Amino acid sequence: MAIPFLNNIDLTNNQLLNAKLQVTGTQPQSAPGQIYFDSSLDVALYHDNTNWVRIRDTTLSPGAFVSTASTGSGSSTNYTVDLSAGGTPSATTYLRGDNSWEPISAIPGTYSFVISDNATPTENTGIVAEDDTVQIAANADLTSLLTGGATASKVLTVGLKVDSGLGNANNYVLNQGTEVAAAGDTIPFNDYTPGATPPSTQTNIVKKTTFGTIPVDALTLVKQYIDDSVAGGLIYQGGYNADTNTPDLTTSPNSILKGWTYTVTADGTFFGEQLRVGDVLIAEVNDPSALTDWTTVQNNIDLASLTQVGIGNVNEATAAPLKGLSVTYASGTATAGLDISGLTTQAPANNALAFIPFYDQQAGANLKVGLSTLAGDLNEFTSKAFTISDTDTIIHGYNTRDVIVQLYDTDTYETVYADVDRTSLTEVTITFATTPDNDVRVLVQKIG
Repeated sequence: MAIPFLNNIDLTNNQLLNAKLQVTGTQPQSAPGQIYFDSSLDVALYHDNTNWVRIRDTTLSPGAFVSTASTGSGSSTNYTVDLSAGGTPSATTYLRGDNSWEPISAIPGTYSFVISDNATPTENTGIVAEDDTVQIAANADLTSLLTGGATASKVLTVGLKVDSGLGNANNYVLNQGTEVAAAGDTIPFNDYTPGATPPSTQTNIVKKTTFGTIPVDALTLVKQYIDDSVAGGLIYQGGYNADTNTPDLTTSPNSILKGWTYTVTADGTFFGEQLRVGDVLIAEVNDPSALTDWTTVQNNIDLASLTQVGIGNVNEATAAPLKGLSVTYASGTATAGLDISGLTTQAPANNALAFIPFYDQQAGANLKVGLSTLAGDLNEFTSKAFTISDTDTIIHGYNTRDVIVQLYDTDTYETVYADVDRTSLTEVTITFATTPDNDVRVLVQKIG
């Protein structure tokens, strides 16, 4: 079989020597620019994306095509075809399916729009000039204003008109500002008025009021909402002597509320739990009566040791034999990582004495292996070489077709090409059209 090339071949302006076109009496599957030699017509043809054209016909008129239908042995008939569409082609027309030229503007769904200036808004005519004002869906309750011409640098401002000044709204939705509200300033609100049956007759109207006229009951509701939102927050009550239970936090019933917080000022026990100076107690419920009703924040953690869990620190080693660990801190969190940039480079001559750590899953232990040993072992797992003298099948045993195969002449050492068929997961068949002059070395490399 032929060697399949699955991408373009770039000869970089070099010659293609001793080559010939595909010879066949049957037209191959066409593609633009494809060429072949028709053995039934004795002529070379190329495909122009529409028809097969004889290469030797160099006097054909523009737009003509050649039919390869045979009119006799070794001959063909040429046909010249011109468009017969009605109408006149131009830059604003297109060729319709019924072979007629039609204006593009007549295509259904193609429309033109004109934005009117404020001089004649009801007629939707006119052109927006440089200083015109364009109104968009504006009425007595909504204002809109486009300053200057309709360009990308202009700003359209839309807002609620809640004052009496025409086109001078003071509550723009899209404009932002910072100011302290005065008693006479206004705010919008929804005025809900229940109506008669059916409910659709009820009204919801946006109105305005001043800050000074907001009803007290409305302010009371706001205050109540804020009070309810912060209920259960931490409320510091002072120190707590755990040795004498002062104040009394363990007797129930009591007046302690959720969120009350105490700082331990003397060591002692609290519902059987050891407390140290600096610990914090937080009530989780009203009238707490058990240790589970409290949150204890302990502050008596000692320094860590080999046997004691506690406060510790991690530093990278500075001694040369132990270097290679990088440690950084951010917001109390240590980040450790491997840092080999500062280590001494191992000379190639000492590869036999260089080791790297690895985990042996079968043994369940961390071990080490020499680089030279590892390189030799890995080579057998990933690549093999064979020598053949003619078409042959080699067994690589990698259990995959994902292998790279390369061939070279054992006498000239030049790379040679042959058919390479990955016949199974463990075998590759090398096929030559003719027996090579010298033995061929087959290099197989496993991928993945």
